[in-house]
Amino acid sequence: MKNIIIVILGAVLLLSTSCKQEKTATAETPNTPQVKTVTPKKNGVRPAPSHADSPINWMTFEEAQEAMKKTPKKVFVDVYTYWCGPCKMLDRNTFSNSQLAEYVNENYYAVKFNAQEENDIMFGGNKYSNPNYNPKKGQYRRNSTHQLSHAFGVRAFPTMVILNEDLQIMQAVRGYKTPQQLKPILQQFAQL
Repeated sequence: MKNIIIVILGAVLLLSTSCKQEKTATAETPNTPQVKTVTPKKNGVRPAPSHADSPINWMTFEEAQEAMKKTPKKVFVDVYTYWCGPCKMLDRNTFSNSQLAEYVNENYYAVKFNAQEENDIMFGGNKYSNPNYNPKKGQYRRNSTHQLSHAFGVRAFPTMVILNEDLQIMQAVRGYKTPQQLKPILQQFAQL
């Protein structure tokens, strides 16, 4: 028993020493600028990220449903949250790929859907909401998940959902994918 206590105390001492060394190293370089980009808040809330710079023509569900009345296409839905690291990687590395974006724009209506959206959404003739949304937590912390996310069967972020022309789920693709991994999946379902 004494040996276990000695081992635990040794581990605690070792961890506290390494933490102190890390603090000391930081303190010794006070002139090194710490660069951190933070979106400025307006009325205490950060604005939603802009998708205007993306080569993919992102739409809302309402816009996609209106467009489908004129020209039916399959729908590609990116289900994301603001706090999800792999979701940001998809935006930065995958959705910014010009060849993938061109393919998506030609063959799908692309919809960005925040799984923690606080507003009601009309989709497929049904109204979906987020009744447990906590405004104090906001979008940048884990919050309640929207009912439409549950209807899509989303259990992890990011998830990309492919819908047919009747807005029925064809496939849900979980996790981060490179352009080279995602494009063949999109091609497969575009042909169906």
